[in-house]
Amino acid sequence: MPDWQERITRDTEPAIRVEHQLRYSLAAPLVHASALWCDLGCGTGVGAAQALGGKLPGRTLLVDVADDALEQARRELPGENVSTMQADLSSEEGVAAVAAALTEQAGDGPATVTCFECVEHLASFVPLVSRLVQLAERHGFTVLLSVPNDAFWSIENPHHQTSWGEGAFEELRTLLPADHVLLRQVVLQGSAVVRGDAAPELRPVELELEPGGVPSHLLVAFGPEREQAAAGAAVAQVDMEEQRRWERQREADLSMLKDYGTEIQAMSKELAEYRAYIHELERRLGLPLSGEPDQAQPSEQTA
Repeated sequence: MPDWQERITRDTEPAIRVEHQLRYSLAAPLVHASALWCDLGCGTGVGAAQALGGKLPGRTLLVDVADDALEQARRELPGENVSTMQADLSSEEGVAAVAAALTEQAGDGPATVTCFECVEHLASFVPLVSRLVQLAERHGFTVLLSVPNDAFWSIENPHHQTSWGEGAFEELRTLLPADHVLLRQVVLQGSAVVRGDAAPELRPVELELEPGGVPSHLLVAFGPEREQAAAGAAVAQVDMEEQRRWERQREADLSMLKDYGTEIQAMSKELAEYRAYIHELERRLGLPLSGEPDQAQPSEQTA
């Protein structure tokens, strides 16, 4: 069962951090070659910081709806030319303000916008997508955008305003320039054997990837540098102690929530029994029932 999280942090499950980081690795060549980079729905900035390796363009704009996320992202992506902007990307006003800031800062040189795992959090994504297309067609921005394949899980994510699958994504693609590039992010699993006395090393791994595999995420790139998106794979060794600690904490949190829910149910039942007892006493005394709308007594109705 998936573990839904609204924000990626350093405490997020390692496998989820890796898949998040891979999306920014996809954009890294474009970001590094750009004069301006904007990350829409930047969150805490953890994935971007790891993928970009501390190398940022001359101007960087981080955009999110939450001030606390922007503060964390600013710490993860430091630099004199890094600025932040709080904006609601589901509103015309918020999108217009971001677009105005981007066109003002663009200047000369390539410009890149990343919008990873943001669209599904918006009550309305049309204003944002329309503006991104305008930035690409009129101002030469290259845009990379992703959504999760919610339909694969068949479970509603409580943090998402809209649900996405391949059918819904096809509809979104009709709003994009015809020459956009479609990418599909798939899940990998594996293992490795190392000598006990060996030093840490990087090993190339041959992978056979099936394009028709069920994607965990769906991505598009559009704009003048769309072909430069660096499709690839990322595999990270899992710290089993960290993984086990994360799973145990998750189990403890779920257990606490379950116990809390059981306690609430017991209290509700006890409250209902007390209310029923009080109502019975009130009926015997001919009093109006407490907690109920005032009603005329039978003797008043027949008078």
